[in-house]
Amino acid sequence: MVGPLAGTRVVEVASFIGGPYAAMLLADLGAEVVKVELPGTGDPFRQWSERQGRLLPQVAAYNRGKKSVSINVQTESGRDLFRRLAATADVVVENFRPGTLDRLGIGYEALRKSNPKLVYCAISGMGSSGPYRDRPTYDAIAQAMSGLWSQFTDPSDPQPIGPPLADQLTGMYAAYGVLAALAAQRAGGAGQKVEVSMLSSCIAFLTAPVSDYLMTGEIGHQFSRARRSQSYAFVASDGLPFAVHLSSPPKFWERLTQVAGRPELVDDPRFKQGADRIKNYQALHEELSKVFRTRAREEWLTLLEQHDVPSAPIYNVAETLADPQVRHIGMVKAFGQGERALDLVGSAASFSENSDETGLPPPNVGEHNGEIFGALGYTDEELERMRGEGAI
Repeated sequence: MVGPLAGTRVVEVASFIGGPYAAMLLADLGAEVVKVELPGTGDPFRQWSERQGRLLPQVAAYNRGKKSVSINVQTESGRDLFRRLAATADVVVENFRPGTLDRLGIGYEALRKSNPKLVYCAISGMGSSGPYRDRPTYDAIAQAMSGLWSQFTDPSDPQPIGPPLADQLTGMYAAYGVLAALAAQRAGGAGQKVEVSMLSSCIAFLTAPVSDYLMTGEIGHQFSRARRSQSYAFVASDGLPFAVHLSSPPKFWERLTQVAGRPELVDDPRFKQGADRIKNYQALHEELSKVFRTRAREEWLTLLEQHDVPSAPIYNVAETLADPQVRHIGMVKAFGQGERALDLVGSAASFSENSDETGLPPPNVGEHNGEIFGALGYTDEELERMRGEGAI
């Protein structure tokens, strides 16, 4: 892809979701991403499934658009190779536990000596310092600790939710931090270390709930946002769900009552003002649910659209991808060519001055060893020796 980050090399030494997702977002912007994996097995996420197959969906989801090299940094020659690779990088992204790469001599302080312009992004679970820094942290743990989980489920009967919000939010904040550091470096500044934790990312995402608590003392729950924004979910007579989002303009509320054939609700003291509708959210939902069970979803959506009421069907993923608007905006793209071509979801961003050409397919472990290591000056004999040592 010829994108805004064309000419930028990102070395990713990360596994599972947060780090790989951050690097993939940079690949979407045109960066060359070189994923460093363990020889043979690769990223542990490649084996993380009950499914059998060469390429698992979760690997494809977070690793398209990349090249892969295999390096065992537990060996001395592997560490030397990694240092030489990192010296050619603009960005390094890693998500080991804090201090792991430092102990191996390939952390930020070591790498910046030969590459002072390096932007080094360290992703952790709980942060690089503090009492919880060494705790093993995955998506559910960060969701639970940050308060994010409480915004989606009843704490008295908590249910795990997906997709992996904590992981992907962390990847997004990491990519955001890397872009800012690159901008500063290219404006004449030095390279620097960017730190992002799963815990901080989830808390940062909760801007409204945290502000509510700090300013009013209110502790939000899974219905707080729905009540305030006047968002509703209904099920039609054919059993199909749909959503209505009234927000604050009175016209949407008034038109909804017209569509529902309940204009008297406008003057009902329980629902007359916006604050009344927020306070009596559940009662209003019950009143409207009775009405919306009387016709098929498509009939209601047609009427709601005619009256300019914000509404939409509640889709599953298959229905979303079949929708004409989704097809029109081209969110599904082919990565790779020929037998390697694979349809996957693409970037949400497009650029008027850069090509929208799609990137590489998800790589096999070490697929680009020859290309990348050869460009670093390694001979075939040296690579064969390191292969025998288990370094690549």
